[in-house]
Amino acid sequence: MKAIGENNPKVTPDVIKQIASAIGKTTVSDGQAVFRPADEADLAKAVPMILAEGASVVPLSRKKGCAEDVVLVDTSAMNSIICIDEVAMTVKVQVGCKIADLEAAVCEKGFTLGAFPGGADSTVEDFVYTEEAVLGSYKYGTVKDCVYNVYAVACDGEVIETAYDNIGYYMSGYNLTQTMVASYGRLGIITSVTLRLSPRGVVKTVSYKFPDFQSMQAAFQKIAQEPSLKPLNISFNAEKKCSILAFQGKEEFVDLDIAAADAIMADAGAAKTDCTDSCWSKIAGCDCVNPAYVTAYVPLKNLAAFLNAEASVGKLAGIVADRSTAAVKLAADVDKNAVDAFADKAEELGGRSSSRCFSKYRDEATNAFARRIEAGFLGAPVEEPKLSRTVTPAIIDKLKAIVGEKNVTTSDMDRILYSHDMAPLPKEAGMAFKNMPDVIVRPETTEQIAHVVRLAYAHGIPIIPRGNASWGLGGCMPTAAGILIDMSSKMNKVLEINTEELYVKVQAGCTWKNLLDACMKKGYIIGSYPSSFPAATIGAWISTNGMGVGSYKYSSAKDNVLNSEVIVDDGSIVTTGFNGVGSYRATYNLNQFFSGAEGTLGTLATVTFRIYPMGEIRCLAYEFDALKAMDGPIQDMVADPSARPLHVAWSDYKHFEGQRKAGIHAPDVSNLWLVTLQGDKAHNDLEEAFFDSIAEKHGGRKVVSEIAEHEWEERCYEFRARHVGVGEIPAEVIVPTHDWGVFTDRCYEGFKEMKMEVGGIIGVMVDRSTTLFMPYYFKDDEMLTGMLSFGFNFYLGDVAAEYGGRSTGFGVFFAWNLDNIHNAATVAKMRELKTVLDPHDVVNPGHVVCGSTRFGINMTKGLMGMGSAMMQMMKKLMPADRAFSYNKNRFRYNDLEEMKVLDRVHTLGDGTQ
Repeated sequence: MKAIGENNPKVTPDVIKQIASAIGKTTVSDGQAVFRPADEADLAKAVPMILAEGASVVPLSRKKGCAEDVVLVDTSAMNSIICIDEVAMTVKVQVGCKIADLEAAVCEKGFTLGAFPGGADSTVEDFVYTEEAVLGSYKYGTVKDCVYNVYAVACDGEVIETAYDNIGYYMSGYNLTQTMVASYGRLGIITSVTLRLSPRGVVKTVSYKFPDFQSMQAAFQKIAQEPSLKPLNISFNAEKKCSILAFQGKEEFVDLDIAAADAIMADAGAAKTDCTDSCWSKIAGCDCVNPAYVTAYVPLKNLAAFLNAEASVGKLAGIVADRSTAAVKLAADVDKNAVDAFADKAEELGGRSSSRCFSKYRDEATNAFARRIEAGFLGAPVEEPKLSRTVTPAIIDKLKAIVGEKNVTTSDMDRILYSHDMAPLPKEAGMAFKNMPDVIVRPETTEQIAHVVRLAYAHGIPIIPRGNASWGLGGCMPTAAGILIDMSSKMNKVLEINTEELYVKVQAGCTWKNLLDACMKKGYIIGSYPSSFPAATIGAWISTNGMGVGSYKYSSAKDNVLNSEVIVDDGSIVTTGFNGVGSYRATYNLNQFFSGAEGTLGTLATVTFRIYPMGEIRCLAYEFDALKAMDGPIQDMVADPSARPLHVAWSDYKHFEGQRKAGIHAPDVSNLWLVTLQGDKAHNDLEEAFFDSIAEKHGGRKVVSEIAEHEWEERCYEFRARHVGVGEIPAEVIVPTHDWGVFTDRCYEGFKEMKMEVGGIIGVMVDRSTTLFMPYYFKDDEMLTGMLSFGFNFYLGDVAAEYGGRSTGFGVFFAWNLDNIHNAATVAKMRELKTVLDPHDVVNPGHVVCGSTRFGINMTKGLMGMGSAMMQMMKKLMPADRAFSYNKNRFRYNDLEEMKVLDRVHTLGDGTQ
């Protein structure tokens, strides 16, 4: 962290000595001070004192190239493993702890870190400050995929806690977690982190020798194209032309993986060689992952060309970091010319080198934005400009010149249609905001969006990016009028599907269904997508950091982003990553930075995703007598080291009962557990046998495949019962997996206590620690008193909080909840970021980090909390809801739907045609 201000005098050695004397626990040598805090409190006290003197604070692990005007922070005394949570499957640890000690400790408990750096003395601090390709990256990703929570001392000495220790960070505001990691210590000094754990099972290794580099590359690319084969690690040695593959999981799955790998290697002409499982315990000290060596990150498709070109330079070794990237180490002591030649060749083949400054690989607009992120974290002052903030006829003419006259509209009808999303609110609620946009524009290119935003920035006019408005929290609702950017009308194309490098590039206004269909036609899938995928758009769902279909296996959408183009407040186009190669050692993790911001930090224009070989989609379903009975198999599933279904969902008896009452075709089941597998047939067979056994063990009955497939096809139509003409609202909350069973009881109790007309309890598994509940209810949208039903959402959010969970999303109407789910220092940092990164307050203002009505009334935690309590109390006093029963009798939708079903059946030749 650097002191803010360009006029700071150069920090002299005498000043460094004075700082050392003031903060204590500091030694000074060769003009550099090394501060050795005993705990977080020491650091929190020292950091603002150091910065106030104009010096910088740098982690000792990042000291390379530092000037003399710094204080290095040695965290070696902060080395405790604070807590191994065997239930939540996480470990909280101080950054001074050695990785080898940490992995040994979690292994004793039956877990693994999954991914961790090599090197005998590597610490957690070494791991968290850089996004490096490490051991286990192929299966578990990098540090950004492994960290659940970060505790860090900010520039003002406040301790920010970026997320949560026992549950995933979804739909919870700005993504500080994945911003702090890989930040090189420039944004704050990390003191401890909570890391994700995975059940360990067994680890087995196999090795192969290749005739040449081309056959080695071909084998690696074939593995990348397999839908189920995912080794823990793939390492190689160029000098010996050999490779060691490690597999981890349940033994029968590992043995199946090895058999599949053997076949691939044999086809590539490789010979299997002797290798003991002890190889894995020694690999952390090998050249292939030695953090001291220069690393080239090259596209996997060019690995052979790179090794052939550089083999004479020195010893080369490395790992396959992901399905499209190889990390090659120059494991030799060579001169600068050789290092430069090594880097030049990597760049020539579409890669990068760790020997060169990361800024070289970013364009100037992206580097400038990265510097602004630093300024936001370091508390840079911002002057409020005096701007007109008015859309004039002249501005409308300029908009027409940018996007074309036919792509600009100011008609009252359009402005009304674009003034809201799917939130079922009465018109009185909209009156609290200037929710009618002044003008709607429909851009067709990234550059057009940039020009529109640049114009808005110059005049202080709000811009509101909008997809298909399929959310219900006012996320795309204007709060201060302005220019609404309709992304779905024209920015809706799939631009490129690259099946060799396994990515797809798409415009942000495209629907997830169109993207999924395009990929599936080529035999691939995207990792995860929302249940509203027929209508939801790419940019909108990423912006919420949402959960959905495929999240259990592939995490959220943001975790599958390789690159994106984002237009920030001043119209600059930020390019967040790289299409054909992972963003290793590229400093700030911009690919995930905008996720969770709900469009308040920039407008997504295009996104490049990782795609995966599809294989076979197999649907399984199990019926249980009670919803709570599913708790047993759910706990067994998350504890298994190899069972990773694509999707896991549940629906209770009320859900199916309501559909049948509404005349909707529904299976004759009570409580249904849906498990969808994705992969090759052999792996799917093993997983199916596992799920059959755990369901039977806990009293479940397997239902016919037709029902399972029907429910899979219905995954985007959870609320069909609203056909009877009522409002149907889900109360979305996430809770820790280990509390799944007891929380089902609390949902039913809440329905009764709040006198709700029950729709059902549905939900999905998000990850091993996180579950998403969506209990829904029926309400009367025609009466103002129907608003009281929202009291149930507040009620359930409070109940979820008792278990360490929370409500999800903010938009306009729940922006006040940010203060409930984060500590004060973290919320302040988010708001400071918004201020610095959007000083003209033009990017979707009034959402997420602030909520204010047109009358200047701030929707604060206290005010809205009081309103929530009153709404719940009044709802309990009102008569029980009966909107569904009333409308069913009034409109007789059940008869109509039944007739439609019967009408679909025709027998040729009997006159029914």
